[in-house]
Amino acid sequence: MPTISPSIALIGLGPRGVSTLERLVAHFNVVENPPQEFHLHLIDDAQHGGGRIWDTTQTKALCMNTFAHGMTLFSEPGATVDAPVVEGPTIYEWVRLHLGHEEEVTRAKRDYVTQHPLNDALWERFSREELEQMRPESYPLRALYGYYLVWFYESVLADIPEWVTVHSHKARATSIEEADNYDIITLDNGETVEASATIAVTGWQNQGLAAQEKWIKETLDTHPGLNWIRANNPIEQDVSSIKDNENVLSRGLGMGFFDILILTTQERGGQFVEDPDAAGGLRYIATGKEPTYYASSRRGYPFMPQSDDGGLPPAAEIPRLKKVVAELSDRKGRRSIDYDVEVWPAVLRDAYHAYVKTLARVEPQALKADLDTIVQAIDDAEVDASVVFNGVSAMDEVIEKYTTKRFSLLRWMHLLPANFDNTQELTAYVMQRLEEDLRDAEQGQDSPVRAALWSLGFSRKPSQVLGAEGRYTVESRHHMFDKAIALAQLACSGPPIFRTRQLMALVEAGVVKFIGGYPLLDTDRTTGEWTMSSPYSGGVRYRGTTLFDAWVHKPDIRKMPVDSFMKDLVEKKRVVAFSDIAEDGTELPTASVAQHPQSRRVLDAEGHEDPRLHMVGIPAHAQYPDTTISPPLPGTDSWFIQEADKAATSAFNITLGVNKMNQAV
Repeated sequence: MPTISPSIALIGLGPRGVSTLERLVAHFNVVENPPQEFHLHLIDDAQHGGGRIWDTTQTKALCMNTFAHGMTLFSEPGATVDAPVVEGPTIYEWVRLHLGHEEEVTRAKRDYVTQHPLNDALWERFSREELEQMRPESYPLRALYGYYLVWFYESVLADIPEWVTVHSHKARATSIEEADNYDIITLDNGETVEASATIAVTGWQNQGLAAQEKWIKETLDTHPGLNWIRANNPIEQDVSSIKDNENVLSRGLGMGFFDILILTTQERGGQFVEDPDAAGGLRYIATGKEPTYYASSRRGYPFMPQSDDGGLPPAAEIPRLKKVVAELSDRKGRRSIDYDVEVWPAVLRDAYHAYVKTLARVEPQALKADLDTIVQAIDDAEVDASVVFNGVSAMDEVIEKYTTKRFSLLRWMHLLPANFDNTQELTAYVMQRLEEDLRDAEQGQDSPVRAALWSLGFSRKPSQVLGAEGRYTVESRHHMFDKAIALAQLACSGPPIFRTRQLMALVEAGVVKFIGGYPLLDTDRTTGEWTMSSPYSGGVRYRGTTLFDAWVHKPDIRKMPVDSFMKDLVEKKRVVAFSDIAEDGTELPTASVAQHPQSRRVLDAEGHEDPRLHMVGIPAHAQYPDTTISPPLPGTDSWFIQEADKAATSAFNITLGVNKMNQAV
């Protein structure tokens, strides 16, 4: 049987890829009897370390929605990993070390940086004044995070032992063939790579055209004067194609939307200035050439600003959910947990408990009974998951009975409760709600509303981990679980406060107008323009010459991928979809690649592990919902690092097996 030297191919070198590399190197450095020859192939056509999204050359106008001291790629003591833990700085600590503030960083992390010196690359784009302004709770620029990633990547490379030969390929993997006991990977530069184990960390990828996107493409063919900016990473979208004074129909009100606003206003010469009389405290000084955005999304409401806690947000208490997770974590098998009945009541009660506990602290006169009595009433209240569609929650009745306040999470599940006659009326309503969101966010930990929403947001990860591997019934997952996760993302994964203020200033300047939820896209038969309407704004058809999709497609194995590497895997049936199981036993294929939970090797149609191929991260988002969360938070034993470690451990063990086989031959 033909053999090759032990070798690993790592495809994809963004954050997850370099984290996987770090876990591999941690294994390499404890090998007692290394092979005489070992090859490590690192493959990515984007910047090695930063990847496409965090490329260091991107504009400094774009920021992250994660805290500076809440991001690390390093494992930590007590982490659930097989390879040895390697401690290093968060991005905030890394910046402080650049500035010479060593006393603020622990000895173990300082020692790592001593062994892996900082370089001067950061100073090429950032001044000392800029970096000194960063606080632990600041939102770093994406380009800055890119520099951190590149330093991390180069530091990991420096730790690779001499017996490992590294091959860096600035190219894209296009196909993969099985050859006896190894893979042959073809790159877009014509090279081939042989690997006894392969780890694919492919991240976000464009999908094939969906049905409506095919119609959009056909419309462009017959109306060449129209423009479509397809869903993608914002720095890869053709923002320059948006013309001055153009009407833009926009779908999506998350980070991509906030990004495009900044790139076509402030980045084109517009200015935001402080103005205490403005709704959000900012006023926009226009250039007179701004596009006008008619903005919509399925929800029809922008992601809410993150809370200003005056520091890193504390962990939510969520005592009931913790108890439920402890009780149900050992329950195995598909459809073994009903989220609606067994998990949602704990999540909901924890959120209302957080509300009244904060209210008791900041406004004790608002309580009509002692806190213990109210908490007991919350625990005694019946939780009916169907109430999310109509009616009044029993929890809401507890708040109304025992306090002088009115509060209901249903208000955030139905953000646009009324239909309006036009965009002017709807926009006025959204602005009123945004002012409320802003006030609550500014109050931080002193806002009972934010306390409830933060409890819900903090419940997201343990809820997702509990239901991984299809343990939730598909019916409950598509009912309350999806709604709870969506609300948690709306409330706790939104933009920094200053982005919401900027949005409000752009609304007041007439740059942004809201259409509402579930937009209907069409074309005007007379003018040939795009049109968009929503029942939330009276069904009025608003016209534009550019259609902008402000989101990123999640990989979906059920559709034929555009990416040639993933397409090759699907066509060869080397990967198959992970399936949910319906109540009647029917298998329901999901968008995810099926994987083994421990090794992260892909599975075939019979459920057998692939002998070599691993996948890490986003392609498994349905089987492992927490894999879309990036970057990892310190102190959380994140799945981000756990899954990187699992794949690295499996690939490492495979290559050791190849080495033993070669020695036997």
